[in-house]
Amino acid sequence: MRVPLRCLGVQATLLALLGCGLAATSAQAAVDAPLVSAVSTSTDSWVTLPMGDISDPNNTFWELFHTAPGSSHWSLVTPPGVADNGGLIESASAGAALVGVLPSQLLRFSPLAQSASGGSSWIPAFLPGALSPVPDALADEEASPEGTIALVRGGRALSGSVGFSSWSPLVTAAELSRVSRDCSVLGLDGATLLPSGAPLIATGCRRGGRVGLFTRTAAAWRNVGLTLGGPLRGAATTVLRVQSTAATTTVLALASIGGRRSLQALWRSGSAPWTVARPLAIGSGASVRSTAVNSAGDVAVLLGGTGGTGEAVDIAPTGAWKRLPRLPARTVGAALPAGPLPSNGPDIDVFTVDGESLDVFSLTPSGEAWAKFQSSQIPLAYGSSG
Repeated sequence: MRVPLRCLGVQATLLALLGCGLAATSAQAAVDAPLVSAVSTSTDSWVTLPMGDISDPNNTFWELFHTAPGSSHWSLVTPPGVADNGGLIESASAGAALVGVLPSQLLRFSPLAQSASGGSSWIPAFLPGALSPVPDALADEEASPEGTIALVRGGRALSGSVGFSSWSPLVTAAELSRVSRDCSVLGLDGATLLPSGAPLIATGCRRGGRVGLFTRTAAAWRNVGLTLGGPLRGAATTVLRVQSTAATTTVLALASIGGRRSLQALWRSGSAPWTVARPLAIGSGASVRSTAVNSAGDVAVLLGGTGGTGEAVDIAPTGAWKRLPRLPARTVGAALPAGPLPSNGPDIDVFTVDGESLDVFSLTPSGEAWAKFQSSQIPLAYGSSG
């Protein structure tokens, strides 16, 4: 049994409030960036889920699960030894994963753990700061000159050397705000590493319908984002996910204007123009509960309503938003497993949690219903944190 360290203090919730490095104003869209997230490479799939008594921060335990192409089972691979009541952040590249623990209880920094074995073993590492509570606060690619990017609280991005032997400042939200004043940067929303090795930092934008995306070339930062048009012109935006593979950079943003909110998916190959999907309107009582991205650029989103019901939608780089069948009760997350895509579209798994019980469902071949294919009991140390 994995026993988290006994600590006191900070509240953890299913939806972690987006951290911003600059002061927010009333014009800023109030957005949750859910820590329930999944990422898939060509070789591995990872998802973070809250379990236990989610109504009690001291008895909410965040767990990491892994699967590989061809497997029909998700395995528990949470790094041991650190209280994870505050949440987990995962980053994955082909054959490797890096996980960070958000501070909670008496913890004031974010321990890291790296695995090149599908999570069967972990090597600890140190980060001199507390990770921002956003799904893509970590970006790791050993082949990159940047090594690792970590977004830490206070609106700062750090660059870690290969092996995490040293960390140095990379950029701040204030610096990026001066690069693009028409965006009016709100904070650092996510980070990834482009195939060239250059960093790509996503930010919130207070106005202008700008999607804040910045990269560094020749020691200078430049804005490579775009401006949304139509009814989203002038909107405030927040980037929920940003991921890059050898073929595609995928961005999922939330735009807010005049009390209306819409999801916007974007893709780019190399330096080609951005491909922009039709926006998906979100009702005033809905929230983004979970997000997933795979190496092909497919995106899956779980939306939840105020009545506790939910729905799933997904989109591919060449398609449109597609609403999926009604979710099973107690669904908390979704993933897009790695491997060959089925003929009826992206392969999607959803996860239901009831205390220590985890059930996993996938779409039936017809795509019209969910079928359970895994049930697991996850040992949790209730009462160990508080």
